[in-house]
Amino acid sequence: MEITQLSISRPDEWPYVRQQCRDFFRRYGNKRLTLTGVQRLSSLTYEQLKKPGTSIIAATVRGDVGSIPIGMCYAEDYGESACLIAVHPLYRSRGIGSSLIRSQLSRLGRLRCKVAADHIASLKICFQAGLQATEIELGPTGKPTLVMNGVMGAPSSSFRCDV
Repeated sequence: MEITQLSISRPDEWPYVRQQCRDFFRRYGNKRLTLTGVQRLSSLTYEQLKKPGTSIIAATVRGDVGSIPIGMCYAEDYGESACLIAVHPLYRSRGIGSSLIRSQLSRLGRLRCKVAADHIASLKICFQAGLQATEIELGPTGKPTLVMNGVMGAPSSSFRCDV
């Protein structure tokens, strides 16, 4: 498995790549991703993609026809505006999600994600990646939602989550 940042060299490539990313999140997000996050990705311009704090990274494996995406993480404005992560069902429970979050945190220096309190798998990914729950709020559907934050180089919490 390899984790790489999507690098688009020409603006005319971006609409096709954006569509592929959006399709991946819709297909493998288990209908748990926020509508706002998916909409932000859908309307993301090439110029916005190049802004500091915005990044799309993918976990890939080698296939017969080249690299095949098995996981993806999108953050905009260091996760303040949007933070999405999805992993193909055949590759879940292998640490790919937490590797994507750690990689995103390493690239951006800081990251903020919001996770519904009842979404145990996503919470586990965030805790394993070193993020800490710093707030609780009501999410877009009215559910309690944890605000997860991480800063590169910050000491990790002594809290352990074995879910």
